[in-house]
Amino acid sequence: MVSLVRVDDRLLHGQIICAWVPFMKADMLIVASDEAASDSIVSDIISSCGHRGLGVQVKSLKDAVSYLEGAAAEKVILILGDLADAMRVYELGLRFGSINLGNIHHEENGRRMTPSVIVNDDDVCVMDRLHSLGVKVVIQDVPASLPREYSPAGKA
Repeated sequence: MVSLVRVDDRLLHGQIICAWVPFMKADMLIVASDEAASDSIVSDIISSCGHRGLGVQVKSLKDAVSYLEGAAAEKVILILGDLADAMRVYELGLRFGSINLGNIHHEENGRRMTPSVIVNDDDVCVMDRLHSLGVKVVIQDVPASLPREYSPAGKA
């Protein structure tokens, strides 16, 4: 079961391992990235972040969706590198009711939603589309931070 779907352009780092994993009581992290999955060095480095009680796997977007269809017994955090990939996994059939935006950094021509979330026009289109599909878009870097819900009117 997917406990959390998170967009984080840094993929896997301390906020996820040290804050989100214990908070969500996750036992599996799936990093879904076509780019990372096709690079054996990057994939090996990310996968090595697993430890006793926590598995870490790097999969292509399509493979992640297939894997998650059969992962009912696990508490999984799905990490995606950008909102476009989040939309792609949704279109591939992975349904989720909410999505967490943790780190998105489009410094040039970006709209600062929080210090860690700076979105561009393409991101806003995806957020609007997800919202229209009934997906709650929540901006929250770590569980201790207050969540901010995105709305198409731009009031997060």
